[in-house]
Amino acid sequence: MIIGVVSGKGGVGKTTVASNLSYYLSQVGKSVTLVDCNVTTSHINFNFGFFNFNKTLNNVLRGEAEIWEATYKYKTLNIIPASLRLEDLSYIDFMSLNRAIRSINSEFVFLDSAPGFGKEAISVLNSVDSVLIVSTPFMTSIADVLRMKKVLGELNVYPLGIVLNMVKGKHYELTKKDVEAITGMKVVEVIPYDENVEHALSLGKPFIEVFPNTKASLAIKRMANKLFGVEIVEKIGFFDGMKKGILELFRGKFKII
Repeated sequence: MIIGVVSGKGGVGKTTVASNLSYYLSQVGKSVTLVDCNVTTSHINFNFGFFNFNKTLNNVLRGEAEIWEATYKYKTLNIIPASLRLEDLSYIDFMSLNRAIRSINSEFVFLDSAPGFGKEAISVLNSVDSVLIVSTPFMTSIADVLRMKKVLGELNVYPLGIVLNMVKGKHYELTKKDVEAITGMKVVEVIPYDENVEHALSLGKPFIEVFPNTKASLAIKRMANKLFGVEIVEKIGFFDGMKKGILELFRGKFKII
């Protein structure tokens, strides 16, 4: 299954969602490849703490390498990065993306798209089976979701739904119900604003790896369960595990319900 993670505008956390969802699926036994299709402003590498590559997606789209030559491992996740060098932006054939992506042998392939509706983004939409649309709970972002919905209809691409990201629960934010009413699309998950996301980014690691039980991580796990039927895996530290064990023993001994 090839899934595009898309947005109508930048700054909504699209890359962070794509990185953490794909990493989590790989950790629970799925074969997953994450591709940085935002070649002009690539950011995926920052989520995994690596920056130097012999080959990248840019080389593949320039006909200089095969897709497997630009594939790297972060633990259980396959990653195909884009180049960080400006000089690698020339002579890129976006029309060849579909062929390259279709040659990837993974159960799930996530394409982190460039935001908006330019040539890069449309090349992703022409290469996927379905998309996840990432948005924030504000009308400026939702207006772009409406534009995205129209484009998806024209290209006959199936939307899995909207991921409402960085939600603080303020009175001036649009609610899940508001967004569904405005767009006519399902909100598949609400990811709360979580400072641990920024902390993990500064460490160059997925937040779901560093903070597996934080609010944003639990939302990613719920989304994996809803969309792909993945059982939620809870990682418990030593002291938390000991506390949980004592409570279970206590409940069993005294039959507390």
